[in-house]
Amino acid sequence: MPSCGPCGIAADGSFDGAGPRACPAPAPLRVGLSGRVLAACALLAIGLGCSEARLHVTIIGVDGAAWRVIDPLLARGELPNLGRLIETGVRAPLRSERPLISPPIWTTVATGVSRREHGILRFAVRGGELVSARQRRAPALWTLASRRGLTSAVIGWWGTYPAETIRGVIVSERALKTREEDLRLRFGTLLPPQLAHLTHPPEVLELLAETLFRMPARAASDSDADWLARRVRVEDEAALRTLVQLRERMGPFDLELLLLRGIDPVSHLFWRYHEPAAPAYAALPPVDPGEQARYAGVVENQYRLVDALLGELPARGAPDRVVLLLSDHGFEAHPETSKRGEPLTGHHRSDAALLGIFVAAGGPLRVGLRRASPVSIYDIAPTALYLMGMDVADTLEGEVLTDLLAPEWVQAHPVRRGPADPGPPVDLPDADARGGSDSALDARLREELRALGYIE
Repeated sequence: MPSCGPCGIAADGSFDGAGPRACPAPAPLRVGLSGRVLAACALLAIGLGCSEARLHVTIIGVDGAAWRVIDPLLARGELPNLGRLIETGVRAPLRSERPLISPPIWTTVATGVSRREHGILRFAVRGGELVSARQRRAPALWTLASRRGLTSAVIGWWGTYPAETIRGVIVSERALKTREEDLRLRFGTLLPPQLAHLTHPPEVLELLAETLFRMPARAASDSDADWLARRVRVEDEAALRTLVQLRERMGPFDLELLLLRGIDPVSHLFWRYHEPAAPAYAALPPVDPGEQARYAGVVENQYRLVDALLGELPARGAPDRVVLLLSDHGFEAHPETSKRGEPLTGHHRSDAALLGIFVAAGGPLRVGLRRASPVSIYDIAPTALYLMGMDVADTLEGEVLTDLLAPEWVQAHPVRRGPADPGPPVDLPDADARGGSDSALDARLREELRALGYIE
């Protein structure tokens, strides 16, 4: 099917790889306002005849990020990009729900319904199969946006393999585990089915090869923990830079979701060096001074990396773009041993870890607001739908966060409630073409999850 519009994506979700072009999109696929009028509407909210909100929305997930680490770094001026986002928008705690397991929580963020409704319950299902899009029983934001003719870019989100067919791009969480040796094919040839479904469209995997596949060699002095920390750092960099590259080649996108996972595993493995005097460690032998000196900054350095990556993302919050940045839970000191025998010193089990972070800026967001009461993980999906000018289904369990928005905007753009979308929860490739993910990719992900105590 021929493509049209600046992103080169056809109505059926296919991508011709030609990059940006100037050609008019068919009327059913382009509704809403021009960027110039939209920006004016976002600033003035009323008086310009804007009957429908139509903002671009970027949701950035930072797995395991906690205010208890962020606030001291902010006070020292070491997170300048996050600091500017907070200053120009809203900050709040974000309430998650137990059990604090990332795939179901991030799927709730993306769908607006509970894990009982969307069907993603843990990292692996009975029989050992890792979590996948096949198990999701509720439409995600990108599914709903696609059905309205809006484009999405989804990078590294849990449960997005095999990549769903949408109007836009999905780079699944498995794709971030891909390495150069996995292709085993020269560019220009067809990808094997296992790799083809790591992304939608399949050609994107090759388009992003240099961004995704670079992984430094393991040093002889690296422990397993050292090596995992280095890998997730590179993967966070690849995820962010993938979104930047996709914006340049195929954007702009109406909806973006990006998940940066590195803080969570680093906090599991190195929290004791971050908070060595925590009462939870009182019964443990003292830390070797050399180890303490070597690893003291590992946790904070991962936060600094995330902040630096935010600085690489254009339009971090603008009149026509809202950025929502959040974590799925916090972190705390908690010594234990993984099922493989590795020592873990950080976890997320207490009431304190139940609260993550929430920051929002751009568009009609209020400036400099510090909300004391927590935002809920259930509020993200309805708020994103509202900001994109879409109806909010009655079946969604959260609320639109209108108290965080300029009152004039809310008055000019009332929340529209409606019935649930009747379509299928996920549009996967044909059953006979899905295959399973490549064994090397699954092995890497399983190794990481076992090391962190998430699976056996």
